[in-house]
Order: sequence, then C-alpha cells, then structure tokens
Amino acid sequence: MAVTVCQNCGSRRFRADRSMAGRLVCQNCGLAAGSRAAGSTSRSTGRSNRKLWLVILLVAVIVLVVITS
Repeated sequence: MAVTVCQNCGSRRFRADRSMAGRLVCQNCGLAAGSRAAGSTSRSTGRSNRKLWLVILLVAVIVLVVITS
C-alpha cells in the first residue's frame, strides 16, 4: 500500500528515514507515514479532561457547602 498523503498536514512529500529502519516520513511535518495525527487522539483526551473538571467542580461545590453550613 503506497502512502500518498500525510494524515497530519496533507503533504505528498515523503522521504525514507534510515534511523527508523527506512520508514517513510513526511518532509513537511516529520510525522511517520501511517501514523495518526496528534489531533486525532485528542477527542478521547478531551472527554477525559471534561470529566476531570466536572469531578473537581463537584468536589469544590461539596466542600463549599460543608464549610458554609
């Protein structure tokens, strides 16, 4: 399967990187061919961050209610 477009930046310029055993690397952004872009994994990270903030907010509200009582 030939890689034609970088999944990160859309470039069609690749080179073989000897330090990575000849794996193709994008000349524009440096991402290895076939790798996912950094932004594509942020969806699950974003959900985790939202849940974390909701837990912190909930704990802060409970502490505030306990202190003011």
